[in-house]
Amino acid sequence: MADTNTEVKKVTKGEKKTREAMKKLGLAPVNDIFRVTIKQKEGVLVVVAEPEVYASPSGETYVVFGDHSFDDIASRLQKAVPKGNVDDIVKAAMPTQPVAVKESEESEEIVAQAVDSFDYKGVSPKDVEVVMKETKASKEKVVEALLNNKNDLVSAVLELTTQ
Repeated sequence: MADTNTEVKKVTKGEKKTREAMKKLGLAPVNDIFRVTIKQKEGVLVVVAEPEVYASPSGETYVVFGDHSFDDIASRLQKAVPKGNVDDIVKAAMPTQPVAVKESEESEEIVAQAVDSFDYKGVSPKDVEVVMKETKASKEKVVEALLNNKNDLVSAVLELTTQ
């Protein structure tokens, strides 16, 4: 007698044909992949939460099956801007799982010295810091982008990430 707690996935005729075609093409199933994220232009992400992945023998081509969803980073940033709170902008753009970073007192002193000697050209240092965290761009590029976009954080982030 079968255990009623286990889920049995029904395979349709179309899925069977697709799997057979994958085998004929030499594509092998890849195990241990739990999420696939494809980044498109303008900050749109296509996310497949529980994918079924096949790879070519050369390893350069992948076929991904599964239910997908779209995640638009730009729209999350845009929603946070009217509030005018920099913390909301950072929270909207950051991934949901925080990354732990260990900093020493020496690194904080070095950063403080670097902040003091940099010419911000009238741009708020906090704005520069927020955009730098989001885009991983240099201070010079961030200041230039902020000046080009009249200190609009979202536009500066979009400019730096779509280049």
